[in-house]
Amino acid sequence: MKRMWMTGAVMALAAAACAPDGDTAEDATTQAAADAAAPTVETADASAAGPMIKPWGYPLEYIDWSVDPGDDFFEFANGKWLQTAEISSDRSGTGFSIEMSDRNDVRFAEIVADAAASDAAPGSDRQKIRDLYASFMDEAAVEARGLEPVREILDRIAAAETHEDVARLFADPEVSVSGPFYANVSIDQKNPESYGVVAGHTGLSMPNRDYYLLEDERFVEARAAFTKHVARMFVLLEIEGGDEKAEALLDLETKIATRHWPLADRRDADRTYNPMSVADLGGFAPQYPWTAHLAAAGLDVDEIVIREKDAFPELAALFADTPVATWKDYLVYQHVNSLSRYLPAAVYAESFDFYGRTLSGQEDPRERDKRGIEVLNNVLNQTMGRVYVERYFPESAKAEMTDIFENIRAALARRIQDLDWMSEDTKAKALSKLAAMNAKIAYPSKWQDYSALEIRPDDLVGNLLRSRAYEHALDVDRLSKPVDKEEWFTGPQIINAFYSATRNEAFIPAGYLQPPLFDPNADPAINYGAIGSIVGHEIGHGFDDQGSKYAADGKLENWWTEADRAAFDAAGAALADQYSQYEPLPGLFVNGRQTLGENLGDLAGMLVTYDAYVTSLNGEEPPVLDGFTGAQRVFLGRAQARRYMRTDESMRQRVVAGVHSPMRWRVNGVIRNMDAWYDAFGVEADDALYLAPDERVRAW
Repeated sequence: MKRMWMTGAVMALAAAACAPDGDTAEDATTQAAADAAAPTVETADASAAGPMIKPWGYPLEYIDWSVDPGDDFFEFANGKWLQTAEISSDRSGTGFSIEMSDRNDVRFAEIVADAAASDAAPGSDRQKIRDLYASFMDEAAVEARGLEPVREILDRIAAAETHEDVARLFADPEVSVSGPFYANVSIDQKNPESYGVVAGHTGLSMPNRDYYLLEDERFVEARAAFTKHVARMFVLLEIEGGDEKAEALLDLETKIATRHWPLADRRDADRTYNPMSVADLGGFAPQYPWTAHLAAAGLDVDEIVIREKDAFPELAALFADTPVATWKDYLVYQHVNSLSRYLPAAVYAESFDFYGRTLSGQEDPRERDKRGIEVLNNVLNQTMGRVYVERYFPESAKAEMTDIFENIRAALARRIQDLDWMSEDTKAKALSKLAAMNAKIAYPSKWQDYSALEIRPDDLVGNLLRSRAYEHALDVDRLSKPVDKEEWFTGPQIINAFYSATRNEAFIPAGYLQPPLFDPNADPAINYGAIGSIVGHEIGHGFDDQGSKYAADGKLENWWTEADRAAFDAAGAALADQYSQYEPLPGLFVNGRQTLGENLGDLAGMLVTYDAYVTSLNGEEPPVLDGFTGAQRVFLGRAQARRYMRTDESMRQRVVAGVHSPMRWRVNGVIRNMDAWYDAFGVEADDALYLAPDERVRAW
């Protein structure tokens, strides 16, 4: 096995790691790395003596020296961790984001404890945090109330007599059941200064259409488990005929699934923008009572954008052909299931058994206090986020992150200018879009006001129903206002990042700015490889196969020449073909078209963050740390940022119903298209990941 890329220091570490048991003499560096392996909940502090993860931001003991990086870089960088890590019974996966989530759970528990221990003025944020959490944690009260909190809505469902009555229930935010269609307030893609109403198809209880239609053994088993689960839910609700109702619901949802577009097609921004008047929609899909639905939802509009256009007439006909009694059973199941975590333990356990254990491979539910924190972050998202930022996020981290963002923006600008396949006219428009992109880093400039939301300590389900109505009212109110460019659509504590095409904005929340993704005291190469590749990914979404269809102002319009677009689409097709060869589970392959946007974002992200790191050196040679060059550490940072493992059930769900590739290929699939990786690790033609230069995708 070749090790030509390794310096003497790395060779020594590899020899120690591979020595027989009892013969290993660890030096201070490797011992420090081993000490960093245990999970920690300490806060990364810019004033600390060193990085949280020793020795310089990467745990060297996770490297599997028996694997050549050119054969499987993800396995090389993370192999020892993959061999020893365990997925806890209350999770469906483990890795970098779970480490961050566990750290945040400790922080949120402190916020809750402080709110509970203090006097809080009625209506204050502290009172809402305290009382919402208290209402969830009062298990005795939840059990004593039984199903009484949902009786009022179940009675309303029982009273429905016509299909129009059913459509009105679908439109009710407290019922929170969409039926075969949803209609939401969203930014108008052709007029991004304004909001409009967008409608699309929905209505499935399982992750997507494939769970109903594929004959693979696992999906057949999922369908059988679903019918048993639904039947048991009706037993818990003391409603007779559960077996028959469950079979009828599976049959109904299967018919819905046959009319759904594949996820790859639903990504197409052009095909899914179909404006028409509400009157015309009534003629196009006449068997659904659109006017009644929109009126019940408070959506007073003359025009609506529909997404999966040719599915609408068929779904409307299915709606009319399905008996009201079946839709009522559907509403009962969906409504109760949507509130299952707030109802008695038997109801929650039944819902978890199917959605957690069967579909995701999670053996046990999370402890109630952890679930209570999830409720707080869902219902009082920005209230929790504001306290989180005030307590745990150093302002210096925002400043450093802003510098990294701008360095990466500049790196992409240079790459665009140097493209040999793009015309000067398209380059100018791409650069204009990049310059106009807004960076929303760490936390909002203004916070959501929850004063209109009433939270009571003794009314858990009521709190959730009022929250649904409150959020829906905010959406309806947006229809009468221009788009607020300062608004964040999530709390800053979330462990994720986003790009909005209609806003042309990249969101890098504070929750993502912590180890192992970002540590002000870590080696800069690790930060560029980890958080920098994520920043580049979000910026890159503005230039992926769909994001590239939106102009600098967020408007869906073509700004490409025909030849440039054809060249870019050809590169995307080549990348999709690469990813479609990857097989996460036996017989289950990644869908390269379905994941193309994320894969292009990943590739752009690594290309530009690597360039930005090189530029940040100002011509100086970076130090070699434990035998790793600066270039090599950038790629290790990327591998650390995607270090994750899943249950088979969770992996299957991700591949079939998600738009992201599995983490292994979010590393390996990207770097094998980068010349810099070949140079850094001396990758040659006989290595498994090797791609000939003319096979490497060069987009951006």
